[in-house]
Amino acid sequence: MNRIEQAVKILKAGGVVVYPTDTAYGLAVDATSLSAVKKLYRLKGRNFRKPIHVIVPNTAWLKKIVKLNKPALKLMNKFLPGPLTLVLPLKTKGESFRILSAGTKSLGIRMPNHSLCIQLVKKLGRPITTTSANLAGGPNCYSTTEVKKQFAKSKYQPDFYLDGAKLKKTKPSTVVSLVGHVRILRLGPISETQIKNVLLLSQNQPRG
Repeated sequence: MNRIEQAVKILKAGGVVVYPTDTAYGLAVDATSLSAVKKLYRLKGRNFRKPIHVIVPNTAWLKKIVKLNKPALKLMNKFLPGPLTLVLPLKTKGESFRILSAGTKSLGIRMPNHSLCIQLVKKLGRPITTTSANLAGGPNCYSTTEVKKQFAKSKYQPDFYLDGAKLKKTKPSTVVSLVGHVRILRLGPISETQIKNVLLLSQNQPRG
């Protein structure tokens, strides 16, 4: 059994997997599992009022869990896979996704440009969470060693480490909300100018 298969087995059993993305290391659980999602919040010490984004394995899942619009499709075609998170209206009624949305009725969608990450979600065949592999309020981690150090004295521990070597220190993904009107919630590797340039091509969609 290779590392990806081991990680998928852990996810299917409701476990938490540390994995690399195109920014920092993240924490994955099966986003369709209510118990696994609750376990993730407990592990991080994260407030349930704070949402957690997801990575989808394919377009079918994307259409199942969120409502797509023209600006989203424009940005996806240009920047994904890559360091961009799109916040879209929540469509699914699943309880685990309701918790991940933290009552916002929206959900962040991410598709990192990292082969291990892509293999992991495709092999599982269901969405996985993508939240930084740290304790709430802690710094981002760019190696599994850094993650282990953060959780060293923690009561709860990740179940598996999918090591993708040391990552280049990169800002967290740019987060763009497409709920109602376009708003940039967090600037990251993709600039505001890049976002606006793409959306200007989309018949001058309203921007914030």
